[in-house]
Amino acid sequence: MPRRRNRARPRPIPHIELRARRWYATMEIPPALRAKLGKARFVKSLQTGSLRLAETLAAPLIAGWRREIATARGADAIPDLDDAAFWAAQDAMRARDKDPDRWRLALLAATNAAERGALLDRIGEIALDVGGEASSDGVTFDDAAEAAGAAFVADATAMPFVGMLDQWQAARQVTPQTRDIEAHDVRRFARAFPTVASVTRASVQRWTDGLIAGGLTPKTVRRILAALRVYWRYLQSVEIAGEAEPFKALSISSGGGHASQAELRQPFTAEQIVGLRDEAARRGDDTLAALIGLAMWTGGRIEELCSLKVQDVHLDAPIPYLSITSGKSRAALRDVPIHADLAPLLRRLAGDRRDGYVLASLTAGRYGNRSFAIVCRFGRLKASMDYGPQHVFHSIRKTVASMLKDAEVPESTAADLLGHRIASMSYGLYAGAVKLDTKAAAIAKLHYPTG
Repeated sequence: MPRRRNRARPRPIPHIELRARRWYATMEIPPALRAKLGKARFVKSLQTGSLRLAETLAAPLIAGWRREIATARGADAIPDLDDAAFWAAQDAMRARDKDPDRWRLALLAATNAAERGALLDRIGEIALDVGGEASSDGVTFDDAAEAAGAAFVADATAMPFVGMLDQWQAARQVTPQTRDIEAHDVRRFARAFPTVASVTRASVQRWTDGLIAGGLTPKTVRRILAALRVYWRYLQSVEIAGEAEPFKALSISSGGGHASQAELRQPFTAEQIVGLRDEAARRGDDTLAALIGLAMWTGGRIEELCSLKVQDVHLDAPIPYLSITSGKSRAALRDVPIHADLAPLLRRLAGDRRDGYVLASLTAGRYGNRSFAIVCRFGRLKASMDYGPQHVFHSIRKTVASMLKDAEVPESTAADLLGHRIASMSYGLYAGAVKLDTKAAAIAKLHYPTG
């Protein structure tokens, strides 16, 4: 297999640097002149993530700073070799500035109207500087500016589909994990649709059908399309994409037939959960055993339980309960009564502490999730006990839901216990939370084998 060659990244010109996805023009001031100029260095944001555009915008700034340094040194100062080299580079850049195609490409690469305006202003400055001098084919800089502006409008859809991804993500108010997932989805789409112009509703429909045929679930496909839909609207807002909406009202196949029982995630039996907990304890993983204990008596989600703090456990209340104060939705914020068989475990875990987490030994993962490592330990435990992919930690939550259903607990009460949104208008929109004593009576119906 031939070795893949790594493409060399373009090296920026001196005096520009990348900070938080934006280029800055910078220049150190000689130590002898810092007191006179009142600063140690010149710094100015170029307001772009494009290296090519940054080089263009930095040139006049760098030239101006060089003039300030030369003035501070005095009229009789002899330019050093660096100064001579710089002004030679500026002469070369000025000659390159006279190329209309260079400016056309820069305009196409501009990420917003402000950058395009700055580029057109720069073209105007050069035109005045050279006295409206015409190029060899008789095209003046004014002509080039007008043509470049028109070309930007005409050729915007030829831009790479991911060309605005960084700018879009910088404006998104989402979690780091969501940002990474959305970036992955956009780049995945761009492998099939490299430019904005290549995106049509018919082709997107065929691509979507291919995802389903390739094994993705309809839920995953809808998530991908949701990210693409928001990104497309951003492209429309910056006049890159047209008014057509290629991601709207697509037909998403269910995959052709029903999944077999073996393919669906299954609840554990009560006996199986006790066996998992006891095996974790036998292997010396007391934290995992405690987590399984918390889940089997509350039905909580794994991250909710891993994030549970001592201050959220109210063992001495008239009806003991724990508070879930963060979750995936508003419905997840709830109070869960403490089962009598869970109270001893919580007293041991909380001890005399008044702060910190109930499961104190966990560390946060890449996105701040405290469940990242322990869910892997649970996966190894259940695999060693011959449980397949249809059984996961979330299966314990399914078990609790099944027990509540078998005990004929009303769905509204079970939903409040598990942190589910109630879909009906009467209970979901208008009704308040189920009373704690009602939920306590429901929790008391959970039973597991002993010994």
